Amino acid sequence: MVFTPKGGKPEVIKVFDYPVGGGVAQTQYNTSESIAGFAQASFKLALNKKLPLYMSTKNTILKKYDGRFKDIFQDIYEKEYRKEFEAKGIRYEHRLIDDMVAQMIKSEGGFIIAMKSMFFSTLESLPSQTPGTWRGNPFYVDCF
Repeated sequence: MVFTPKGGKPEVIKVFDYPVGGGVAQTQYNTSESIAGFAQASFKLALNKKLPLYMSTKNTILKKYDGRFKDIFQDIYEKEYRKEFEAKGIRYEHRLIDDMVAQMIKSEGGFIIAMKSMFFSTLESLPSQTPGTWRGNPFYVDCF
């Protein structure tokens, strides 16, 4: 894949060495501005609902892409929301999607999950619940 920034020199990014028979690749993008908007909306929802917020990614696999989401959320939290969260007795935390699903299964609910919509299907495999509740307690999924 070749990326050419405005006014910059083309950067060749190796995606994969395909075996005989080839394969397929997919690219996706988000701007830092749109990720920050998602973060702002998620933090405001958590404060409004007085519920803890978990940002869930797969940044161990999608190191740069999901890592960017994680870093932007953390930066905004530290600069703009930490004091308000602490004052309301709620927390913000990043969790891997695998850990988040495990947390949901063992928890009593009462939290907000911010995740990319591509991970929402992970939650569909959980036991059927009343929409918007988990074991009788509210939870919200804020998807980007």
